Amino acid sequence: MEMDKFAIPKENILYLIVGFAVMLAGYLLLLGGGADSPEVFNYALFSFTRMYIAPLLILIGFAIEIVVLLRKKPIKLLKRK
Repeated sequence: MEMDKFAIPKENILYLIVGFAVMLAGYLLLLGGGADSPEVFNYALFSFTRMYIAPLLILIGFAIEIVVLLRKKPIKLLKRK
């Protein structure tokens, strides 16, 4: 048995990290915007970034992760010599 065989090709590890970073950026965009007092309503909860950009980044990150995990061949977007 060969123990050096890994389920994900080494070239795809970079894309796995990129997908995780995109998801992390989406989750970070969801932070903040709460009210200091319960009597005051803060309209920052419904900003364009929170409603559209952050969920889109999270979905893109998940899509990257799924493609990288299901692909057996290395992804060659960056040409290395």
